[in-house]
Order: sequence, then structure tokens, then C-alpha cells
Amino acid sequence: MLTCFDDDFRTSNSREAFMTKSFEIGLTMAGAISAGAYTAGVMDFLFEALDAYHEAKEKPEWDGPTHDVRISIMSGASAGGMTSAICGLHAFRDAFDHVWPDEPGRQTPGRRANRLYSSWVEDIDIRRLLETTDVDDAPDGEPVRSLLCCDVIDRIVGDAFDLEGAIAPRKWVGRGDDRSLRLRLTLTNLRGVPYSFEVYGADDPRRYGMLNHGEFIDFKIGVAPTPEDGVYALDVRDTATKEWDLYRTAAKATGAFPIGLAPRRLSRRPDEYRYASRVGYDGQDGFKVIPPDNWIDKIDPYEFISVDGGTIDNEPLEMTRRYLSGGAALRNAPDGIKTDRAVILVAPFPNYLEATIREGGSSALNRDLGLVSISSALLSALVSQARFKPDELARAADETYYSRYLIAPTREDVGTPESKKYPIACGVMGGFGGFLHQSFRRHDYLLGRRNAQAFLRWHFNLPVTAELFQDFSGDRKKWLVRKPNSVEAKMLPTREHGGQEGFPIIPLTERLSKEIVISRDDLPDPEELFRPDRRDDLRALIHARARKVVGRLVDVDLPVGDRFFGWAERWGAKRVGTAFAFNKATDLVDHAVDDVRKAFFPQR
Repeated sequence: MLTCFDDDFRTSNSREAFMTKSFEIGLTMAGAISAGAYTAGVMDFLFEALDAYHEAKEKPEWDGPTHDVRISIMSGASAGGMTSAICGLHAFRDAFDHVWPDEPGRQTPGRRANRLYSSWVEDIDIRRLLETTDVDDAPDGEPVRSLLCCDVIDRIVGDAFDLEGAIAPRKWVGRGDDRSLRLRLTLTNLRGVPYSFEVYGADDPRRYGMLNHGEFIDFKIGVAPTPEDGVYALDVRDTATKEWDLYRTAAKATGAFPIGLAPRRLSRRPDEYRYASRVGYDGQDGFKVIPPDNWIDKIDPYEFISVDGGTIDNEPLEMTRRYLSGGAALRNAPDGIKTDRAVILVAPFPNYLEATIREGGSSALNRDLGLVSISSALLSALVSQARFKPDELARAADETYYSRYLIAPTREDVGTPESKKYPIACGVMGGFGGFLHQSFRRHDYLLGRRNAQAFLRWHFNLPVTAELFQDFSGDRKKWLVRKPNSVEAKMLPTREHGGQEGFPIIPLTERLSKEIVISRDDLPDPEELFRPDRRDDLRALIHARARKVVGRLVDVDLPVGDRFFGWAERWGAKRVGTAFAFNKATDLVDHAVDDVRKAFFPQR
């Protein structure tokens, strides 16, 4: 569940006092599709743990560490971006109901008091996604925008702003005296942003040009947040502004999985690209943005269509790291002794690779040379290349570095191959499986909470000699980090001081140390989807959606004229297309449900 990577955060002299007394965290939430339920569960527990720690350490009877822990930035892609957006709203309310499945009255939170749960567990269901209102209500001649209906996503984003509790920033939000939260959402801009340069030696006045399609929108959320260049300042006291409307649209756009979910139209001020851009280089004074071509300034606003931000950058670690760096020349040593900040990546589908001859990249070689097979392989290769991060690989994995951490799904397997392949139920059907049943999403939400608890207890820690703990005068022996499921102290590796015992960065209070257990009642329930009435109902919804989508595609996108044979061709195309889509979808569902059964229950 834990991985640490080298990093080279920078800090400034003005923050010297802040360094030894506080630990700063940047959260990055990776793309997840329906497994946003897992990420939401992780964030649910992190909110609870941070609230409890900051409240407990102010009490006279507290005997644990007393440093501050602050979250200054969240970034996200796809479902991770949507979860980040919901978290950005909850961070400024004083109410939050958390899920404890074994405690009466806390098994299901109130909808307005926990929009992570209501959005990702209760609302985003296959029945809503198979509605046909988007096609029925569209004007004649309007093309189909997506295979699934996204009206439910519009409702979820709207409901996310209806929160319980008074407006109040949490104690752990912000950096220094600034109590605002930076939030960055990745987007895939289908129009692109133009860049060009002169090619010397060529007798041609034209410039060599290219387009950048991977971008992000930078928000600053708070109570009267201070405006900055290239950043949208959002005041939580008034969410009925055009800037907040952009926030809503960006939250939908970052999760607009290509073809499956509807793309979104956005518009930005062109001057933003001179400040909020991933195009640039690391200089002595921090990251230097390379501005786009000047002519873009004449197009105001700069409008484009956006799809899933995870298409190009599914784990936006670098933009989080750059913000944490502070933009100054001094480096924050990631040795665990002077370390004072870190990035935590929450990744429901981490890209674990095993470089073996048996696996490696040989799967592409096993494909046939047919058009369909090669087209699929090409699409996969383009997405993988867009996400390839050589700069990240250059920071070699080393357990003596304490600046990057990973939370990913883990649970006890049941002895089947599917159990190892699918630690979360939402992982089946290419990540769309969680939409099939609420029990799939609830299990993964609870697993997210359980994994986050284990991460904070056993893995998110620093050596006892770290400067962060220099003022810790409480019961040091009591708060030593233990090995998982053991009373023996865990030894943390360091470069210069050998193995050392460690203390937690976010200490868990006694109540939150109680192990989160997922009972059999909270396991995924694939059998319900195989009940005749439930299965017939779902198949009817699939057929209705397929008929509407295929019918509109044929009428709008495949014109064949008004002659008799043209009408016959359309009629035949609709029947064949609907049957193909229906059979393909039902086969995928049947296989997904079977995969969940094998992944979570022992097979005889």
C-alpha cells in the first residue's frame, strides 16, 4: 500500500519557522472511473483523522506529537478530479458525517453531511446512466454525445453544493497564514493550445508549430481568498458566480471519460496560459512557464471542448509537487530527518509493472494483425505514451526517501486469480463495474477508509530524530510506529543514520485506532444482479438505451438520403446496431458480475 519516491521540493527562508513545526501535504487523486468510490472512502477517513488529531492535540491530557499537519493543495484527474472538487467544498464546512459500518446510526451518513458517500455510493448507478433523457430531450438533428446518459452527473455536481454545516475552514487547510485550499483539475483540451518556434537553417519564414492538449485549471478556494495571476479565486460564501460555474463544469469535464461520458464545453481567459500551465522548465527560482503563441491573446475567451483529464495525465503528481515546492531555491531534503512535506497519491488502479520476460510488453506481440485488434492496441499505446513521465522515473524508487507516498487498494484475497486482479469490485469491466450495483461501491468506499487507516497507522511516518518531532515531549514509547499487526516497533531506513524507530505524521486518536472491519454484509453482492427480475430489468434498460443511441447515430451521423433503399438501410442499420450493442453490453455485464463473484468469494 505504500511506495516512497525521491523528490526535490524547495522551500523559502520565510517559512523556516514553519518547517520544524508543521508538515505540509499535497494530495493527488488519480483517475478511477467508478472506483472514485474507493478514493472517496480514503478521503473520508483522512478528513476524520485530521479533524480528530487537531482537536485532540489541543487538550491538556494529550500525550502524543503536537506538530501541525496542513493540506495546502489537492489535484485530481478524471474521477479523482471529481472527488477533489467535492473535497474542496467539504473542507470549508464544519459538518461531516463519517461511515462506521459496525456502529448503529453511523452505517450510512446523511446525504447533505457527506457528499462523498452520497455521490459515489448512492447516486452514480447504472440505472441512472442508462436513462434516455439526454437523447429524448435533445433537438432533432442533435448528435449523440456519449454512450451513457450524463444527466445524473449534472445532478450530482449540483447537489454537491448543498451541504450541511456552517462555513468554516478546517484547521488543517492551507499554508501558513493563508487558510485557502489550492485545487487543480486536469483536462484534455481537444482544441489544443498553440506553441511554435523558429527553425534556424531553413529558408522559410514560417515557424515550427505544435499543440498542447494536456492542461489544468487552477482554483483557490477559501473565505475571501487573495486573487493570483492565472488562478480562479473562489469565495465559499457565494457560489453563484461565473467562477464557481467554471468549477462545476471543470469537475464534470475532468471526469468525461471519452465516448462513455459526455464531453464538456469550457472557456478560459487566454492570459491564464502564461501562469497556469505544465509547459515549462525548472529554474533556480522554481518552475518557469513557457507562454503559448501571442496570437492566442486575441481569442478571448479561449473556448474548447474537453474530455477526461486522465486521458493525458492520470496521476498529476508533478503539478502537486511544484506547488509544494514554494518556487524558491532551497531544497527540502527527502531524507526523513529534515523532510517537512510530501505528496500522497491515491490510486485505485496503480500502474504496477513487473518487468519480466513472461509479461513485459509482450501482450502487444500476442495480438493478431487485424484492423480491430491493431486499432485497439494503437489507442492504448497513444494513451500510455501521453501518460509516460520520464521525469518521474528519473526519481528512482528508494525506501530512504520520504516525500512521496501511495495509497492503493489492498485486502486479503480468497485464493482465486480474480481476487488478486480485482482488490476492488469497481475494477471489473474496465473500471466501470462499480456502476452495476451499490454494494460494489459501498464495499470499495469502506475499503478506502480501511486502507487509509492502515496507511496512517503503519506507513505514513518519519524517523524519531526527524526535526518535525523535536518538540515532542510526550510519551514517546507509546507513540512509536509498530509493524503491521504487531507490537514490535517498526524500523525506518535512513541514508545516514541506519534503521530508526518512527513516529506517525498524522497520529490516530484512540477512537480512530479502532480497526475498520468490513463484514460479510458489506461485501459486494453479485448474486442480486443474477436474480431473474433484476437481470431482466437491467437488460431492458440496456436495450432501451442501445436502441435510442444507435437510432440517433444512424439518423444524424450516417445520412443515406431519402430514397426507399436509404430508408431500408437506416432501418437495417438500427436493428443490427442495436442488437450488436445490446449483446456486447450484456456480455460485459455478465462477465463483470462473474469476476466479482470469483474475486470476493471462495470457489469450489
